[in-house]
This record gives sequence, C-alpha cells and structure tokens, in this order.
Amino acid sequence: MKVVLTRPVGKSEPLSELLTQQQISSVICPVLQLNEVAVSDTAKAMISEAELAIFVSPDAVRYFHQLEMPLAGHCAAFAVGEGTADAIQQTLNIKAKYPKQPDSEGLLALPQLSSVEGKRVLLVKGKGGRPVIAQTLKARGAILDSLVVYERVAVKDNADGWLDHWRSQQIEGIVITSNSAADAIFNTQSSASKDWLAQRTFFVVSQRIAEHVQQSYNIEQSQIVVCHGPDNRAIAGSIIDYTKQQGRKMTQSESQTKNTNTQQAVKAAEQTVTPHHAKAGVSKVALLALLVALGSGAGAGYVYLQQQQQLQQALLANQAINAENQLLNTQLSGAKSQLQRVENVLDSLQDNVAKRLAEQQQHVETQLTQTLAKAQQQVSGAVASEALYLQRLAAFKVAAEQDYLGAIAILQRLQESLESESNTAAVKQAIAKDIAALKALPKPQTESLYFELHGLLSQVDTLTIKTKQIQQKAASEDAALSQQVDDWQANLKRSWRGLVDDFITIRHHDEVVIDPLLDKNEQLLIRTQLRAYLTQAQTALMDQQASIYFSALDSAADTLARYFDTQHAPVSAMQQALNKLSRSEVQRQESIELATPAAVKGWLK
Repeated sequence: MKVVLTRPVGKSEPLSELLTQQQISSVICPVLQLNEVAVSDTAKAMISEAELAIFVSPDAVRYFHQLEMPLAGHCAAFAVGEGTADAIQQTLNIKAKYPKQPDSEGLLALPQLSSVEGKRVLLVKGKGGRPVIAQTLKARGAILDSLVVYERVAVKDNADGWLDHWRSQQIEGIVITSNSAADAIFNTQSSASKDWLAQRTFFVVSQRIAEHVQQSYNIEQSQIVVCHGPDNRAIAGSIIDYTKQQGRKMTQSESQTKNTNTQQAVKAAEQTVTPHHAKAGVSKVALLALLVALGSGAGAGYVYLQQQQQLQQALLANQAINAENQLLNTQLSGAKSQLQRVENVLDSLQDNVAKRLAEQQQHVETQLTQTLAKAQQQVSGAVASEALYLQRLAAFKVAAEQDYLGAIAILQRLQESLESESNTAAVKQAIAKDIAALKALPKPQTESLYFELHGLLSQVDTLTIKTKQIQQKAASEDAALSQQVDDWQANLKRSWRGLVDDFITIRHHDEVVIDPLLDKNEQLLIRTQLRAYLTQAQTALMDQQASIYFSALDSAADTLARYFDTQHAPVSAMQQALNKLSRSEVQRQESIELATPAAVKGWLK
C-alpha cells in the first residue's frame, strides 16, 4: 500500500520513517499551514486569572509559549493527549494531566473536569477547533475563556493539483488528522477526482473526523479506518495492521482460486475418462492416479506461474528503485554543489554582517545613552511602570469585568501618582474625562439582586399558607328525647339524626369556598414551587437572561398571592420585595472605550 501524509510542514517526516521501516511507501504532501493569530491585551489578561488551563495540541502549546505570558502558580494544566502533555512539560515546565483516550470525550471524562462550576477555565486552541470541549464545560457551569493562538489555512485554493499528483503516484491511502485537512482535500469540483477519492482508504485520528468525512463527503464507512490515537506510532500501527489484514484477504482469495482450478481439472478428467472406461474397462486405481497427477500438475503449474509473476514484479520494482536512486544521486550532487555555493556566500555575508554589526552597535550605544539620559529627565522608571500597569488594569476592569467603581478607584490612584510628574496635562485630562463617563454609567447591581433573592429563599419556610377556617354551627334543636307519647314523631326524628351523625359529619357554612383545604404534602409542594421560581430567577440573573428572570419573578408573585396569607407581614414584605425586583435593571451595559490608555502611551513616548 502507498499512502500520502497530509500534516503541516515538518510534522510528517517521523511518521514516514516509521512506515519506511515496515516497507510501506509514503508521500509527504502538506495540505495545511499554521499561522499565528494575534492575541489582544484583554485576552492576555485572562491568562493570569485562569484556575484550569486546557491545551488541545502541541501547536497550541508552542504558540502559547510565544506570548511570554506564564500561567499562575495555582493553575492546573490539562492536555488532550500524551504528545500535548509532553510538549507542555518540555516548553512550559508544567506537568499536565491527560486521558488514556486521546480525544475531547476522553479529556472531559477526567474527574478533575467533572466539577468545574464557577471556575475560570482557559481553553488554548486553534481557530474553530474543539467545539465539544467548550460546549460541555459551559454546560457544567465553568467560566470559559477561549484563547485562539493559531489557525489552519489550506496551502492551495483547491485540491485539483494535489489529487492529480496523487493519482499519478497511485496513492491508495490518505492520512487525515483534522477536519480542516479533510475540507482542503475534498475542495474540488472535478467529478473524476471525487470518484477517485471515494475509492481511497482514509486513515483518521479520531471518530469525530471519521463522522465528518462520512457525513460531509459521503465516504463509505468501510473506506475509513480510525487510528489508535493521534501520535505517529498509533497512526503507523493502524496502517500496518490494515496492510496485514488486506494481505491475509489476498492470500485467502488466492487459496480459493487454487482450489477452484483443481476442482475444474478433476471434473475435466472425469468427463474425459468416463467414456473410455465404458469401452476399455479402466481400473479405479488408474483413474485415481490420473486424477492425482492432473491435480498435482495443475497445482505445480499454478505455483510456477505465481513465482514467475512475483519474479517479474520484483524485477520491475528493482528497476524502478535503481532509476529512482540515480535520480536521487543526481539531485544530491546538485544539492551539494548548491550547498557549497551557499556556504561561500554565507561566509562572505557573515564578514559583512560582523562589520556592520560592530558599526551599528557603536551607533546604537551612543543613541541609547542619549535616550536613557533624556528618559530619566522626563519620567522615572518606577512611575512609568506603575502608570502603565494602572491604565491596563482600569481598561481590564471596564472591558472584562464591567466593574466601574473599581475602574474609577484605579484611575484616581493613577491621577495621584502623576501629581509630581511634568507634561501630564493631557493624561490628567483623559483621566478626568474617563472618571466622569464611568460615574454617569448605571452601576451593575447583579450581586445585590442575587443576594436579595437569596434572602427571600431563606424566608420561604416561614411564610403562612392561606387556609379556610369553617365555623361549627351550633345545634339548634335539643337532641334529648321527650317523655311524652304524643311526641313520638319528634323523638323518631331525633333518633334518626343521632344515628346519622355517628357515621357522617355534615358541616354547614354560609360562605362559598373556592380553594380546597391543603394537607401537609400539598403545602410542602407549594413552598417547593415558590422556592423553584426564586432559584430560577437567580440563575437567569447570573446568565443575563432578562426574559426568564422577569417571568420567574411573576410566577413567584402569582404563587405567593394565590396560596399564601397576604395579611401576614412576612408575606406582604416578600410581595413588596418581588415587586421591587421586577422593576430592576439586569441587562449588562455596553463597555466603553477609555481615553486614558492612549494618553498614557503618548506620554511615555
């Protein structure tokens, strides 16, 4: 089998060497290239606040390291697989936890990631990758910050050039390590290329990629092999196992062909010998010997033919290898000559560079001395560092946390630190403008509303439920029997009424009762319902879902008015509190752009 390796530049060579050791031919053809994604200052500020950091690939680790923003000391690191964990250990000097099953599902099954509610989780990844991890962690209540540090981009606009080259190389298998690589490979409008791809075998590194190839490009499941893992050894092992399996199938097919040929030879012999036996009376032993001879001859002929075909194939392969070796030797000689020329040019450039560096070093040292002297006269290093730190912190408070009071306090501290510095009029003016703008904004009251709802929840069990008290009607007639014989009818009526009262109790009242009498279980359910509405309002408040928040408050107020005694002081107080909460503002305000950061940077220059 001959396979093509499509990983980005520099990532397929180790896998190619492993396959070559097993006499499996491979062609390296990168279909993607990795580009760095610029990370904003606001995104960088999330790094120091992370409690858990998840890296989805070694590339994510490499590009994160280039940011030169270390993780906090208490931050725990996690990797999708062992290769990513090794990259974290070597690059960041942090021991990361990783699952035995190297994919998103295996990572999310780790016990350390099962209880992440309220924790800040930093997901370091490529653009558009690993949506399952982000969705699951958010569903578990984590405060997720996605840090995109690189992106995969197709090397060519379409795959026609690759596919024509692969067809000429008689490629049978294609290794795919990402959905982006699959999209780049199938980016063709040629029907012939699509039909050719449908007949290839695809070696993918996860079930997620297999489902993407199968659903998006209608590739049969029999044409897709899910490798044992994403690392080179796992991919090579899967290709080797598949090749051996195909070899066994071919051997079984050849054996069946040999048996079929032998049976056909025996039948032909029987058809030839039977008439002669009727005439000449050939013995059974002679017939059996003839059949054995025919079978042996057919088998020997088949084996000889197979050996000749294999020898011819080996000769052709040897000739192709010799031709390829000659071509490689020619290319190697040319490369050596070019390398020698490059070395000569490099030596000359090094001499020139050394001279220019010496001149520039002297020039830079002179300019640096002058610049440092001027900078020391304008502003001290400590004040500059503090001013830069305070303006960044204020911008983070406004943009990320919307903590306007905290941002105002930081800007006031910055203003105080610049009192003794010169040329700060523009900075002070920008600070005053930002403080006035922040004070004019409505203050977020999420926390106070949350605790107010928490207080109402603690009072649910103390509220009085509305019940109906039915007054007993006093007996209007004397139940005692009369001694007069003439009162036998009245005595009979009194006796019958007493007999009925022993079995049935009838209460009479003048008012119409609408609500039924509530037992303890029903009262418990009503309190639970009220508590559920208040809890739902809390959750909607934290998720900034205003419609759900107000709907839950309305349901709680309706339950309170319907089933609880509104004449009771705690019930009346809760009604007033719910009415006040229903008029509160829960939407987050749009973040504003501060003028202080630009003014500080201009002053430092």
